[in-house]
Amino acid sequence: MSRIRADRIVDRAATGAPLFPNGAVITGVATATTFSGNATTATTATTATTATTATNAQGLTGSPNISVGTITATGNVSIAGTLTYEDVTNVDSVGIITTRGGAHFNGGASLREKINIVANKVSAAPNINLDDGMVHYFTTTESTTSTPNIRSSVGLNTAMAVGDTSSVTIITTAAAAGYATTINIDGAVTGAVKWVGGSAPSTGGSSGVDIYSYQIIKTANSTFTVIGNLTNAA
Repeated sequence: MSRIRADRIVDRAATGAPLFPNGAVITGVATATTFSGNATTATTATTATTATTATNAQGLTGSPNISVGTITATGNVSIAGTLTYEDVTNVDSVGIITTRGGAHFNGGASLREKINIVANKVSAAPNINLDDGMVHYFTTTESTTSTPNIRSSVGLNTAMAVGDTSSVTIITTAAAAGYATTINIDGAVTGAVKWVGGSAPSTGGSSGVDIYSYQIIKTANSTFTVIGNLTNAA
């Protein structure tokens, strides 16, 4: 076995790198400040009939782009910039997905929304936390007037930007004496709700459920326009 021991290897003119026309086999670690060219996988024979192929890469950067085929991750993938992708089969998110340019669903898409079912009445439990969903169903028969307080864990004023809107639905178990004429947002009075039909409710339904639909529009800091509609489903 022959070996070369040197602190530095350059080409004959001492102006560049030496050539390896037949390639180079490195069994240890190769460290480089820059890399130019293609990286290919290495195949290692494990038995007479099988082989193992693997490529490990860390700290990849490139200009203008790095193109890869398939990325398989068993841990977390963090992206500080924008992730752009096409033809994704499934998206599974445990948090919130924001689609700034809108969302397009082809055939076969199933859209579902969670509903927050509350074994109480709005007059006794007025806080409507949107972290629990946008639809809230109160199963105890309402007995008096109420003022729902629309909020979130961080505050609706913080969660919404100027120009944002939220659609909130409150379903109550109907009674004539139980109805709501206005709402609060983050515990503060929002001002008069603009009711469809021109006037606020003066009575609840005699049976079934009352469905309150609110369109909340943030027009300035801590300033909201609220459009309300009441429908009874007996």
